[in-house]
Amino acid sequence: MQRSVLMTSFILLLFKEGLFSQGIVAPYEVGTWQGFRTAAISYTFDDNCTNQLAIVVPMFNEYDFKLTLFTVINWGPNWSGLQNAVSHGHEVASHTLSHPSLGTLSDSLQTIELANSKSSIDAHITGQKCVTLAYPNCVVGNTSIVKQYYFAARGCSGVIEGRTPGNFMNISSIICGALGSIKTSADFNSRANSAASSNGWCVYLLHGIDSDGGYSPLSSDTLRAGLAYLKANPDKFWVASFGTVAKYIRERNAASLSEIHATNDTITVLESDTLDPALYNCPLTIRRALPQGWSSAYVVQKSDTIASQIVQVDSNRYLMFDILPDNGVITLIRIRTTGLKSQKSLTFPSSIGLRQNYPNPFNPATVIGYELPITSNISLKVYDLLGQEVATLFEGVRKAGRYEATFDGSRFASGVYMCQLSADNFVGVKKLLLLK
Repeated sequence: MQRSVLMTSFILLLFKEGLFSQGIVAPYEVGTWQGFRTAAISYTFDDNCTNQLAIVVPMFNEYDFKLTLFTVINWGPNWSGLQNAVSHGHEVASHTLSHPSLGTLSDSLQTIELANSKSSIDAHITGQKCVTLAYPNCVVGNTSIVKQYYFAARGCSGVIEGRTPGNFMNISSIICGALGSIKTSADFNSRANSAASSNGWCVYLLHGIDSDGGYSPLSSDTLRAGLAYLKANPDKFWVASFGTVAKYIRERNAASLSEIHATNDTITVLESDTLDPALYNCPLTIRRALPQGWSSAYVVQKSDTIASQIVQVDSNRYLMFDILPDNGVITLIRIRTTGLKSQKSLTFPSSIGLRQNYPNPFNPATVIGYELPITSNISLKVYDLLGQEVATLFEGVRKAGRYEATFDGSRFASGVYMCQLSADNFVGVKKLLLLK
């Protein structure tokens, strides 16, 4: 009874202080597209055409853009070439076993085409899973079957999608090349700018490149000119694979942020959603208006400092950063300096110390701070009252500085836990109280 009253009081306090939120609400914003760019662009290539691996993949590597290769299994894929593409971050996805018009097949034959294509790609390719499909001949199949194997599928209705497709089982693409509506670099640039004006997603569908015998051929020079235009406008266009953009959209729409603790110098944030983290693992771009009195800050997720930057939007300054969904608590840490300095510019502490966690009591996560005056080999672990280790928050060498780690107790029962910092000849212990 006492624990219940205490927990109720703690939750009421958080609401009173405005530390719980639902969805993405002010002062937080989530980028429609990664990096708060105005459009997403995806290049998708069908039919295993020879020059896709010989010319296109190296070209995209040069520009540091990612593409999708929709592969027909029975048409002799170059598995080593596809594996090399995956090693550079490109997507290898399904164009079925034998390239039939799925809608003309029985459900049982569609199942064979879809299931066996996915299993074949997963058996040959390491470092990714096959999770998207392109419909052969633009003929949509039985989407209830498609959903059993793929989370998104590409059609070719020839329009630019909005910020969220109306049907993830029939996402639009635009055919390019001699038989398509996009033939020149000016055509590519025009469609990309149309996507930017609508804050939308443009998916290009390509086949043959130069003289490799593929359908609706396009010259590699034309393709390169379009890529060069996108590269020259990095703040406007996000170029990513079909599967990555589809994941981002679902993560963006499902994400919820809650501020679970705030002081003058730190803000602790928990991201949550209902998606499967094994599939939905695309970094999500968040920005927050800098709190009053903060000139700059850095961001830690779990125990790792993550990339962040200060951006100016009109008269407002924001801290912008990418988080991995379902990857632990995020902490925004104020830098008490003038101008933009790195974390390394902070004054080093004079002694080793382990600070009391906050919040305490907590549910489900809490932040634990510690200080190192010199480079040290440390261990930061959490134990239950029986002395059994339940979590290792950090183990290894840390340079001198002030650090924060998060302990996520969502998998553990309510009760008292002990956090222990071991560094050189120092051992410090703090009690943590998890109340659910």
